[in-house]
Amino acid sequence: MKVNKILILIVFGFLISLSACFKDNKLNEKEFAISDTESITKIIMSDKAANVITLKKEKENWIINNKYKVWQRQIDYTLGVMKDIRIKSSVSEQKMNFVIQNIATTGVKVEIFEGEERIRSYYIGGNTSDHLGTFMIVEGAKEAYILDIPDRHPGILNPKYGIEGIYLNETIWREPIIISIPADDISEIKVDDLINTDQSFTMNISDKILTNFEEEKIQMDKRGYPLFASFFNELECGSYKPNLKKQDLILIKKIFITHNNTTDTLLIFDKTETQKSGEINNTEVKNLFASWNNSEIVIIQKNIFNNVLITLDEIKE
Repeated sequence: MKVNKILILIVFGFLISLSACFKDNKLNEKEFAISDTESITKIIMSDKAANVITLKKEKENWIINNKYKVWQRQIDYTLGVMKDIRIKSSVSEQKMNFVIQNIATTGVKVEIFEGEERIRSYYIGGNTSDHLGTFMIVEGAKEAYILDIPDRHPGILNPKYGIEGIYLNETIWREPIIISIPADDISEIKVDDLINTDQSFTMNISDKILTNFEEEKIQMDKRGYPLFASFFNELECGSYKPNLKKQDLILIKKIFITHNNTTDTLLIFDKTETQKSGEINNTEVKNLFASWNNSEIVIIQKNIFNNVLITLDEIKE
């Protein structure tokens, strides 16, 4: 009974919100797309779990929640979506109340600004049963519509706004870590293998000297020095895992890259045996975790980082 009362209050509050019109009182219930996305300076999104994402344009860059730089690829993609969305069809009269109620309880609100002026405000709801469209409603409107982007699949719009299910995820919007050090700038690379100590080594790129963990010199083709250094250029890390702590993982390698009188630190982590035993291994992509210069934990793919994770035995071969 209490649950029903709460649901009624939520829907009632939502309907009151929808009844509010824009300042000019000229509400276009079908106005979703924005032709000039270059003029957008701020986007505020909020879900029903009180998660709020504020994307603000500052000169040429976008900032999320006044903390992190936004991933340019993601913001460009979403701005393109805001420009290209179209009404696919109206919602049938029989389903209208159900759709509006669903949006009221699970929808994500999107507000779009030019300067301080709000130019769009709408709610993104669930998807059609065939996953070819998404239910949306303009704030202040009485009718919802099914929207999509013509000729673009999948037709659902939620992920295109960085929405996971019915929730917002800040990490989707954050610019990923990209390790990009020109090979010619690197003077030394030191690898501490914490699992197999005898696989640790130091590679002096400038003097072309390779030593093992006992500081004994190891013979190596001189062409291998610039080659190994080149592996630290354009290494793109995956998504952030802010809820995952370093102490929850096993530190397996420390890699120190010295260049231009600066030393960067790349820490490589793996899951514990308990964590591994509890997961379903249904993918060919193998992941590890990393921290770059004391950053939060991020996912890395082994097939991208394999070359920098090479062992001393592999170098000898």
